[in-house]
Amino acid sequence: MLLRKRAWDMMREDFATIDESASLAETIRLLRDSMKTAPDNNIVVVKTKKGSLRGVASIWTMLKAVEDKVLKDEDLRLNEDTDWDRAFKRAGTACCHSTLDDHIETDIPILKPTDPMLVVLEIFRKKHRSWALVQEGGSIIGVVLISDVYRELTRDLVTQF
Repeated sequence: MLLRKRAWDMMREDFATIDESASLAETIRLLRDSMKTAPDNNIVVVKTKKGSLRGVASIWTMLKAVEDKVLKDEDLRLNEDTDWDRAFKRAGTACCHSTLDDHIETDIPILKPTDPMLVVLEIFRKKHRSWALVQEGGSIIGVVLISDVYRELTRDLVTQF
């Protein structure tokens, strides 16, 4: 039974997408909003203006953007003269007005809907990712997260004990 599970059995058909021209702030808001309904979600699929896949903005790329744009700001130095509130607000504003373009992952693990669970796990391991996109006919039809695989895997194991 376990080996019969396919990517389409585990994938989420409802996933966050954003246009490549979006700002960092829009992407951060969208990811936060999607995490309200799916707390284990950690990606936003980025599409071109024509609707094709451009890449993914992950929680890691968002954290890296915040680190680069906010936490490494020159005004945020450890000295007595720093007005932390003003400096953090200014750095945060600069971060949120920057584009998403530099923070899109393009090395994306892609699955076919018919890929068995073992292939899904192998792709996660080889790509060092906890997510993959499911593509059919050139369109992204779903997202598989490591938590989805874990739920499916342990559901079958628990029922056998």
